[in-house]
Amino acid sequence: MQVAYLFSGQGAERTGMGAAFYQQNAQFKQAFDQASQILGIDLPQLCFTANQRLQTTAYAQPALVALNWAIYQAVQAELPPAQALLGLSLGEYGALIAGGQLSVVNGLTLVKARGRLMAQACQTNPGAMAVVLKARAEQIEAACVVGQQSGLVAVANYNSPQQVVLSGTTAGVTAASNYLREHGVKRVLPLAVSGAFHTPLMQSAATAFKPYLTQSRFATGMVPVWSNTTVAPFTATKLAATLNRQMVQPTHFAACVTELSNQGIDTFIELGPAPVLSRLVKQTLPTAKIYQIADPQTLAVTVTELEVAHGSNR
Repeated sequence: MQVAYLFSGQGAERTGMGAAFYQQNAQFKQAFDQASQILGIDLPQLCFTANQRLQTTAYAQPALVALNWAIYQAVQAELPPAQALLGLSLGEYGALIAGGQLSVVNGLTLVKARGRLMAQACQTNPGAMAVVLKARAEQIEAACVVGQQSGLVAVANYNSPQQVVLSGTTAGVTAASNYLREHGVKRVLPLAVSGAFHTPLMQSAATAFKPYLTQSRFATGMVPVWSNTTVAPFTATKLAATLNRQMVQPTHFAACVTELSNQGIDTFIELGPAPVLSRLVKQTLPTAKIYQIADPQTLAVTVTELEVAHGSNR
Protein backbone atom coordinates (compact mmCIF):
# COMPACT_ATOMS: atom_id res chain seq x y z
CA MET A 1 0.00 0.00 0.00
CA GLN A 2 1.38 3.37 -1.12
CA VAL A 3 -0.51 6.32 0.37
CA ALA A 4 -1.01 9.95 -0.59
CA TYR A 5 -2.82 12.35 1.73
CA LEU A 6 -5.02 15.05 0.19
CA PHE A 7 -5.66 18.54 1.60
CA SER A 8 -8.84 20.48 0.82
CA GLY A 9 -8.93 23.75 -1.09
CA GLN A 10 -11.17 26.77 -0.64
CA GLY A 11 -14.83 25.93 -1.11
CA ALA A 12 -14.78 22.92 1.23
CA GLU A 13 -15.35 25.10 4.32
CA ARG A 14 -18.58 24.70 6.26
CA THR A 15 -19.95 25.57 9.67
CA GLY A 16 -19.09 22.95 12.28
CA MET A 17 -15.95 21.69 10.58
CA GLY A 18 -13.55 20.25 13.12
CA ALA A 19 -15.95 20.50 16.08
CA ALA A 20 -16.12 16.75 16.79
CA PHE A 21 -12.35 16.36 16.53
CA TYR A 22 -11.87 19.35 18.84
CA GLN A 23 -14.12 17.78 21.48
CA GLN A 24 -12.79 14.22 21.21
CA ASN A 25 -9.16 14.28 20.06
CA ALA A 26 -6.41 15.84 22.19
CA GLN A 27 -3.89 16.09 19.34
CA PHE A 28 -6.36 17.94 17.15
CA LYS A 29 -7.35 20.33 19.94
CA GLN A 30 -3.74 21.15 20.76
CA ALA A 31 -2.92 21.82 17.10
CA PHE A 32 -6.08 23.85 16.47
CA ASP A 33 -5.49 25.99 19.56
CA GLN A 34 -1.89 26.53 18.50
CA ALA A 35 -3.11 27.66 15.07
CA SER A 36 -5.55 30.06 16.72
CA GLN A 37 -2.70 31.69 18.63
CA ILE A 38 -0.49 31.96 15.55
CA LEU A 39 -3.26 33.46 13.41
CA GLY A 40 -4.75 35.68 16.10
CA ILE A 41 -8.15 34.22 15.18
CA ASP A 42 -10.53 32.35 17.47
CA LEU A 43 -10.80 29.31 15.19
CA PRO A 44 -13.35 27.39 17.30
CA GLN A 45 -15.67 30.40 17.27
CA LEU A 46 -15.09 30.94 13.54
CA CYS A 47 -15.54 27.32 12.50
CA PHE A 48 -18.03 25.86 14.98
CA THR A 49 -20.70 28.57 15.06
CA ALA A 50 -22.77 29.98 12.20
CA ASN A 51 -21.28 33.26 10.91
CA GLN A 52 -20.62 34.99 7.62
CA ARG A 53 -16.86 35.33 8.08
CA LEU A 54 -16.18 31.68 7.27
CA GLN A 55 -17.60 32.25 3.78
CA THR A 56 -15.10 35.03 3.04
CA THR A 57 -11.71 34.46 1.44
CA ALA A 58 -9.82 36.29 4.18
CA TYR A 59 -11.09 33.91 6.87
CA ALA A 60 -11.84 30.72 4.95
CA GLN A 61 -8.25 30.31 3.76
CA PRO A 62 -6.48 30.31 7.16
CA ALA A 63 -9.32 28.34 8.74
CA LEU A 64 -9.12 25.52 6.19
CA VAL A 65 -5.34 25.23 6.29
CA ALA A 66 -5.39 25.17 10.10
CA LEU A 67 -8.10 22.50 10.05
CA ASN A 68 -6.26 20.33 7.53
CA TRP A 69 -3.01 20.53 9.46
CA ALA A 70 -4.74 19.77 12.76
CA ILE A 71 -6.47 16.71 11.26
CA TYR A 72 -3.11 15.50 9.95
CA GLN A 73 -1.65 15.86 13.43
CA ALA A 74 -4.57 13.89 14.87
CA VAL A 75 -4.47 10.93 12.48
CA GLN A 76 -0.77 10.24 12.00
CA ALA A 77 -0.52 7.75 14.87
CA GLU A 78 -3.40 5.65 13.54
CA LEU A 79 -2.83 5.67 9.78
CA PRO A 80 -0.06 4.55 7.40
CA PRO A 81 2.80 6.94 6.71
CA ALA A 82 2.54 9.17 3.66
CA GLN A 83 4.54 8.56 0.51
CA ALA A 84 3.23 11.82 -0.99
CA LEU A 85 1.08 14.83 -0.09
CA LEU A 86 -1.17 16.76 -2.45
CA GLY A 87 -3.46 19.74 -1.93
CA LEU A 88 -5.77 21.55 -4.32
CA SER A 89 -4.67 25.19 -4.65
CA LEU A 90 -4.95 26.55 -1.08
CA GLY A 91 -4.65 22.98 0.19
CA GLU A 92 -1.02 22.97 -0.90
CA TYR A 93 -0.18 25.09 2.15
CA GLY A 94 -1.63 22.49 4.52
CA ALA A 95 0.34 19.83 2.67
CA LEU A 96 3.56 21.85 2.86
CA ILE A 97 3.17 22.34 6.61
CA ALA A 98 2.44 18.63 7.07
CA GLY A 99 5.40 17.70 4.88
CA GLY A 100 7.84 19.93 6.74
CA GLN A 101 8.64 22.29 3.87
CA LEU A 102 6.97 25.09 5.87
CA SER A 103 6.91 25.51 9.63
CA VAL A 104 3.42 25.86 11.08
CA VAL A 105 4.15 29.47 12.08
CA ASN A 106 5.52 30.37 8.66
CA GLY A 107 2.81 28.50 6.77
CA LEU A 108 -0.15 29.96 8.65
CA THR A 109 1.33 33.45 8.53
CA LEU A 110 1.64 33.14 4.75
CA VAL A 111 -1.92 31.86 4.38
CA LYS A 112 -3.38 34.66 6.47
CA ALA A 113 -1.63 37.21 4.24
CA ARG A 114 -2.63 35.33 1.09
CA GLY A 115 -6.30 35.27 2.05
CA ARG A 116 -6.31 38.98 2.90
CA LEU A 117 -4.57 39.98 -0.32
CA MET A 118 -6.77 37.78 -2.50
CA ALA A 119 -9.87 39.24 -0.84
CA GLN A 120 -8.59 42.72 -1.68
CA ALA A 121 -7.95 41.67 -5.28
CA CYS A 122 -11.52 40.40 -5.52
CA GLN A 123 -12.73 43.88 -4.62
CA THR A 124 -10.33 45.64 -6.98
CA ASN A 125 -10.84 43.25 -9.91
CA PRO A 126 -14.13 41.42 -9.35
CA GLY A 127 -14.72 38.29 -11.34
CA ALA A 128 -16.58 35.01 -11.50
CA MET A 129 -15.99 31.27 -11.67
CA ALA A 130 -18.08 28.36 -12.93
CA VAL A 131 -17.76 24.58 -12.67
CA VAL A 132 -18.19 22.72 -15.96
CA LEU A 133 -19.07 19.02 -15.82
CA LYS A 134 -18.68 16.43 -18.57
CA ALA A 135 -17.70 18.76 -21.39
CA ARG A 136 -15.28 17.76 -24.12
CA ALA A 137 -11.95 19.54 -24.37
CA GLU A 138 -12.86 21.07 -27.72
CA GLN A 139 -16.11 22.45 -26.24
CA ILE A 140 -14.19 24.11 -23.41
CA GLU A 141 -11.67 25.58 -25.83
CA ALA A 142 -14.41 26.94 -28.11
CA ALA A 143 -16.30 28.38 -25.13
CA CYS A 144 -13.21 30.27 -23.96
CA VAL A 145 -12.68 31.68 -27.46
CA VAL A 146 -16.29 32.91 -27.51
CA GLY A 147 -16.09 34.20 -23.95
CA GLN A 148 -12.94 36.18 -24.67
CA GLN A 149 -14.99 38.37 -26.99
CA SER A 150 -16.84 39.65 -23.89
CA GLY A 151 -14.05 39.59 -21.31
CA LEU A 152 -11.30 37.51 -19.79
CA VAL A 153 -12.09 33.82 -19.34
CA ALA A 154 -9.86 30.76 -19.06
CA VAL A 155 -9.69 27.37 -17.42
CA ALA A 156 -8.54 27.89 -13.83
CA ASN A 157 -8.75 24.32 -12.52
CA TYR A 158 -8.26 21.03 -14.37
CA ASN A 159 -9.81 18.97 -11.58
CA SER A 160 -10.65 15.66 -13.25
CA PRO A 161 -11.45 14.26 -16.71
CA GLN A 162 -15.06 15.20 -15.95
CA GLN A 163 -14.60 18.58 -14.29
CA VAL A 164 -12.92 21.89 -15.05
CA VAL A 165 -13.51 25.35 -13.61
CA LEU A 166 -13.70 28.50 -15.71
CA SER A 167 -12.54 31.80 -14.25
CA GLY A 168 -12.43 35.40 -15.43
CA THR A 169 -14.51 38.53 -15.65
CA THR A 170 -18.22 38.11 -15.03
CA ALA A 171 -18.97 38.94 -18.66
CA GLY A 172 -16.39 36.50 -19.99
CA VAL A 173 -17.46 33.61 -17.77
CA THR A 174 -21.13 34.27 -18.48
CA ALA A 175 -20.59 34.25 -22.24
CA ALA A 176 -18.54 31.06 -22.10
CA SER A 177 -21.10 29.40 -19.84
CA ASN A 178 -23.95 30.34 -22.16
CA TYR A 179 -22.04 28.92 -25.13
CA LEU A 180 -21.55 25.61 -23.34
CA ARG A 181 -25.23 25.34 -22.41
CA GLU A 182 -26.24 26.17 -25.98
CA HIS A 183 -23.97 23.38 -27.22
CA GLY A 184 -25.33 20.62 -25.05
CA VAL A 185 -23.34 20.83 -21.83
CA LYS A 186 -26.01 20.33 -19.20
CA ARG A 187 -24.13 21.22 -16.03
CA VAL A 188 -22.42 24.59 -15.89
CA LEU A 189 -22.67 25.82 -12.32
CA PRO A 190 -21.62 29.28 -11.11
CA LEU A 191 -19.53 29.31 -7.94
CA ALA A 192 -20.28 31.56 -4.98
CA VAL A 193 -17.07 33.58 -5.29
CA SER A 194 -16.40 37.20 -6.14
CA GLY A 195 -12.96 36.79 -7.69
CA ALA A 196 -11.32 35.14 -10.66
CA PHE A 197 -8.84 32.85 -8.93
CA HIS A 198 -5.92 31.44 -10.93
CA THR A 199 -6.09 34.13 -13.62
CA PRO A 200 -4.25 37.41 -14.26
CA LEU A 201 -7.04 39.18 -12.34
CA MET A 202 -5.21 37.96 -9.22
CA GLN A 203 -1.94 39.60 -10.29
CA SER A 204 -2.25 42.43 -7.78
CA ALA A 205 -2.50 39.87 -4.98
CA ALA A 206 0.43 37.86 -6.35
CA THR A 207 2.58 40.99 -6.58
CA ALA A 208 1.73 42.04 -3.03
CA PHE A 209 2.27 38.49 -1.75
CA LYS A 210 5.73 38.10 -3.27
CA PRO A 211 7.61 39.88 -0.43
CA TYR A 212 5.99 37.55 2.13
CA LEU A 213 7.25 34.55 0.17
CA THR A 214 10.70 36.06 -0.37
CA GLN A 215 11.12 36.59 3.36
CA SER A 216 9.98 33.06 4.23
CA ARG A 217 12.20 30.11 4.98
CA PHE A 218 11.60 26.81 3.23
CA ALA A 219 12.98 23.37 4.01
CA THR A 220 13.50 20.24 1.93
CA GLY A 221 10.74 18.51 3.88
CA MET A 222 10.15 14.94 4.99
CA VAL A 223 7.49 13.91 2.45
CA PRO A 224 7.20 15.06 -1.20
CA VAL A 225 4.44 17.61 -1.76
CA TRP A 226 3.18 17.82 -5.34
CA SER A 227 2.56 21.17 -6.98
CA ASN A 228 -0.67 21.77 -8.94
CA THR A 229 1.27 24.31 -11.00
CA THR A 230 4.23 22.22 -12.14
CA VAL A 231 2.82 18.66 -11.69
CA ALA A 232 6.01 17.78 -9.83
CA PRO A 233 7.18 17.87 -6.21
CA PHE A 234 7.96 21.27 -4.76
CA THR A 235 11.66 22.02 -4.27
CA ALA A 236 12.94 24.34 -1.56
CA THR A 237 14.80 26.54 -4.04
CA LYS A 238 11.75 27.15 -6.26
CA LEU A 239 8.98 26.91 -3.69
CA ALA A 240 8.43 30.65 -3.29
CA ALA A 241 8.29 31.27 -7.04
CA THR A 242 5.94 28.34 -7.61
CA LEU A 243 3.51 29.44 -4.89
CA ASN A 244 3.50 32.93 -6.35
CA ARG A 245 2.78 31.63 -9.87
CA GLN A 246 0.02 29.42 -8.50
CA MET A 247 -2.13 32.47 -7.74
CA VAL A 248 -2.39 33.50 -11.41
CA GLN A 249 -1.98 30.20 -13.26
CA PRO A 250 -4.27 27.17 -13.58
CA THR A 251 -4.11 24.17 -11.27
CA HIS A 252 -3.64 20.64 -12.61
CA PHE A 253 -4.98 18.42 -9.85
CA ALA A 254 -6.02 15.60 -12.21
CA ALA A 255 -2.55 15.44 -13.76
CA CYS A 256 -0.99 15.25 -10.29
CA VAL A 257 -3.27 12.37 -9.32
CA THR A 258 -2.41 10.52 -12.53
CA GLU A 259 1.32 11.04 -12.01
CA LEU A 260 1.11 9.81 -8.40
CA SER A 261 -0.64 6.67 -9.66
CA ASN A 262 2.12 6.20 -12.24
CA GLN A 263 4.62 6.31 -9.39
CA GLY A 264 2.84 3.58 -7.43
CA ILE A 265 0.37 5.45 -5.21
CA ASP A 266 -2.74 3.29 -4.91
CA THR A 267 -4.46 4.75 -1.83
CA PHE A 268 -5.66 8.33 -1.35
CA ILE A 269 -6.82 9.69 2.02
CA GLU A 270 -8.49 13.09 2.00
CA LEU A 271 -8.29 15.23 5.14
CA GLY A 272 -10.96 17.91 5.25
CA PRO A 273 -14.59 18.75 5.93
CA ALA A 274 -16.08 17.28 2.72
CA PRO A 275 -15.17 14.58 0.15
CA VAL A 276 -14.48 17.11 -2.60
CA LEU A 277 -11.08 15.77 -3.62
CA SER A 278 -12.16 12.16 -3.12
CA ARG A 279 -14.74 12.60 -5.86
CA LEU A 280 -12.14 14.11 -8.20
CA VAL A 281 -9.74 11.22 -7.59
CA LYS A 282 -12.53 8.72 -8.25
CA GLN A 283 -13.30 10.43 -11.55
CA THR A 284 -9.60 10.35 -12.49
CA LEU A 285 -8.67 6.90 -11.13
CA PRO A 286 -11.83 4.76 -10.85
CA THR A 287 -9.95 1.78 -9.33
CA ALA A 288 -8.03 3.72 -6.65
CA LYS A 289 -8.74 3.15 -2.97
CA ILE A 290 -10.10 6.41 -1.58
CA TYR A 291 -10.94 7.47 1.97
CA GLN A 292 -12.04 10.77 3.51
CA ILE A 293 -11.58 11.89 7.10
CA ALA A 294 -13.54 14.80 8.55
CA ASP A 295 -14.16 13.70 12.16
CA PRO A 296 -13.39 10.89 14.64
CA GLN A 297 -16.12 8.70 13.17
CA THR A 298 -14.72 8.77 9.63
CA LEU A 299 -11.23 8.26 11.08
CA ALA A 300 -12.41 5.09 12.86
CA VAL A 301 -14.10 3.83 9.69
CA THR A 302 -10.94 4.45 7.66
CA VAL A 303 -8.72 2.69 10.21
CA THR A 304 -11.04 -0.34 10.23
CA GLU A 305 -11.29 -0.53 6.44
CA LEU A 306 -7.53 -0.29 6.03
CA GLU A 307 -6.99 -3.03 8.60
CA VAL A 308 -9.47 -5.29 6.80
CA ALA A 309 -7.84 -4.63 3.44
CA HIS A 310 -4.18 -4.70 4.48
CA GLY A 311 -3.88 -6.14 7.98
CA SER A 312 -1.79 -3.87 10.18
CA ASN A 313 -2.07 -0.37 8.75
CA ARG A 314 1.32 0.65 10.06
